[in-house]
Amino acid sequence: MTKTRLALTLLAIGAIATTGANAQPLAHPGQTTGGATGVAAAPAGQPVSSLIETALADTAAKRSGRLLADAKAVQAFYEARDFAPVWIGDHGFKRGARELARRLAEAGDDGLDPLAYEARLPLSTAAALDLAASEVELTLLAVRFAREARQGRLVPSTLGDFVSATPDPFDAGIFLRELASSDDIVSLLDAQNPQHPQFAALRERLRELRQYTGSVEPSRPIPDGPSLRLGMRDEAVPALRERLGVAARAGTDDRVYEPELAAAVRAFQKEHGMTVDGIVGPRTREMLNASTSLTSADIVANMERWRWLPRDLGRHHVFVNIPEFKLRILQDGRETFETRVIVGTQTNRTPLFSDEIEYVDVNPYWNVPSSIAVKEMLPEIRRDPYFFDRRGIQVLYTGDGKSQLIDPVRVDWSRVSPGNMPFRFRQVPGEANALGNVKFMFPNKHAVYLHDTPNRNLFSRSDRALSHGCVRVDDPLAFADALLSEEPKLSGDTVRGMIGGRNQARSLERHIPVHLSYFTVWAGPEGTMKRWSDIYGYDREMKRLLGATG
Repeated sequence: MTKTRLALTLLAIGAIATTGANAQPLAHPGQTTGGATGVAAAPAGQPVSSLIETALADTAAKRSGRLLADAKAVQAFYEARDFAPVWIGDHGFKRGARELARRLAEAGDDGLDPLAYEARLPLSTAAALDLAASEVELTLLAVRFAREARQGRLVPSTLGDFVSATPDPFDAGIFLRELASSDDIVSLLDAQNPQHPQFAALRERLRELRQYTGSVEPSRPIPDGPSLRLGMRDEAVPALRERLGVAARAGTDDRVYEPELAAAVRAFQKEHGMTVDGIVGPRTREMLNASTSLTSADIVANMERWRWLPRDLGRHHVFVNIPEFKLRILQDGRETFETRVIVGTQTNRTPLFSDEIEYVDVNPYWNVPSSIAVKEMLPEIRRDPYFFDRRGIQVLYTGDGKSQLIDPVRVDWSRVSPGNMPFRFRQVPGEANALGNVKFMFPNKHAVYLHDTPNRNLFSRSDRALSHGCVRVDDPLAFADALLSEEPKLSGDTVRGMIGGRNQARSLERHIPVHLSYFTVWAGPEGTMKRWSDIYGYDREMKRLLGATG
């Protein structure tokens, strides 16, 4: 059993295990046997440095992808120090090695997989090759932890074309030099995690959930049924009372939906950015049930997505949380503005990525995406000869490689098809323009942006996944006030003064970071956790890919 475990450990790092009398058992960090406090140094004539070089020699051949990049970085690191050990001293493994191994064993608290960083340190009289192998293994595990803590275990694009978030680069060489010179290895590894307050709050809640799992009976879900309105009597009301902590008054029927309970429902709806009407319809019922079933796997999936965001979001930045249907502006960590937004549907999802707002386009044209022109507009054009006049849409012929404005009446639209569409549509500026009066531009491959809309009534809905992918802003001029507060030559008032005139684009002197994000769990005040629906199914898919349970 001992020899098998040792062989597997060494094989995993690309070394060959020694067998026979010198093969030693492995122990968890800090464990000792027979009073021994360290590991025997290599026998005379076998310097540890030469054995470290041997242990590293074919490591890369047994790895691929990001693990291969880790191995190459470790190889270069040891070459630069002539293969001198980092973790082994004259009397065996140094205190830093044990600290590192103990911190790696706590990776589950970081939302990572602790089994992926399992370090085993040989005990006394270990064979010299075993000693070198453990040195290399520990360093490889440290690099993997740092990389995954910073960038995540999943490549964002694994979730599809709509997820093009790009984690900050990770320089393994810099990390290894810091690790080798650090007097506080635990703090160094802690610093590899995202430093955003929300990540820290999720990490703490994850620890709590795992510590108390099974000790607290979860609230029962509110069963399906008709929408609950004031004065109704329904079997679902007791579960609603239990969820919101509103007991029935003495001598009354606890199945009656009374004013005190309706007030608690309205408070819940307001807190979660929903339509505040006190009616427990399908959306409110879904959110009430979601907030009672928070699992460690939910938190792990959300922690993973924090790793995809820049470590520095920007001193003054825009943050859109898609499942919440909310946009915020933060300055120096303080929220200065908040408004509702409309995001993409399940089919036409708002993408996840970070960019910078570069300019503001006032009285914009709407250049109709070809997919909308072909799939949605063309059938209506064939039925309605006045379609273009009613919508204020111009037609440009693009068949000769140039854009030439033409009269749509001259086109036989019955002969135009998705495979034969030499036209481009654009909607002129005006009150009916689909983009409203202003759009906020951050040019990107998805062709999405933030913009106004003439359809103000849609913001009253609780479920606002309604657009073709762009983000529609409920109060765009107030947003402009807050967004442009530090611009020396452009302000919300400037934008207001331009509305109704010709199309104009005004560049920002300082580009403003914008983050289109996806978080279904959010830490509120006093340890509370807010939940929103997994509208695009990313939580479900990420939990599967990460093997997250609980």
